[in-house]
Amino acid sequence: MIDTLTERLLVSEALVVPSGFTAGATKVEPAEPGRVPGFVESAFSPLIKAAVDRCLADVTGGEAFGEEGARTGLVLATLFGDTVTADLGSKLLTSGLVANPLLFYQSVPTTILGVVARDYAITGPTTCVALRGDLRGEALDLVDMILDDGMDQVLLLGIDLATTESRPLSAHAQLTDSGPRTAAARVDTAVAFLIRRADSRPGTAPAAAAPVADEHLSNFGSLAGLVQLYFTVHAERTAAAAGAVAVNVGSALGERELRLLLREP
Repeated sequence: MIDTLTERLLVSEALVVPSGFTAGATKVEPAEPGRVPGFVESAFSPLIKAAVDRCLADVTGGEAFGEEGARTGLVLATLFGDTVTADLGSKLLTSGLVANPLLFYQSVPTTILGVVARDYAITGPTTCVALRGDLRGEALDLVDMILDDGMDQVLLLGIDLATTESRPLSAHAQLTDSGPRTAAARVDTAVAFLIRRADSRPGTAPAAAAPVADEHLSNFGSLAGLVQLYFTVHAERTAAAAGAVAVNVGSALGERELRLLLREP
């Protein structure tokens, strides 16, 4: 039996797919993220910054959160992290060339989140996690825990780069052999959600929307669940119909239903 654990308010969302994508009636136009000073070669950091800027554009007007920044958490979920930087850095090392400090891939996720935190005056907790399988359940559980721990809102980011090189594909095969099976990502993708605590009582929301189904969602690999959530929410906002979207979340905390309200209760 799946019980509704809680309700959260989904304030805004954004999806950036440089190659473009269509699911149902929703189309994501191709877009080339701009450069982020201090980051080179890889699309990882520009994708994150572009997704954040789109997600928060109507919330902050492009400005910093101000006092709300102290009550805002940041969560970044990924399968591989910045595979392009990791590949370039390791190739330099194995070929005996001098390592470029900008290709120190372990620092990329936290560093770009530092840029986001600086630009939007976010001073709450920052968390980066690498998760196997579909990221949605574990990522939303982490958001829930941060909100229950006292934050007012959490900016959740999911990102993975297209897995086409032999080494990332080999690593993906090993991970899926010993864990949940997901297809390797075929497109560079970043998705963002701003989620707040809701003041309503659990179970009071209107009937939740049916998730958007599309056979091509597997192109997003471990991000498929979060991308599907984006398309489902976008379809409901466009139709101005449902007041909530139900998400069946399966993670280490068990099976449950999370309701994301699409407007203030």
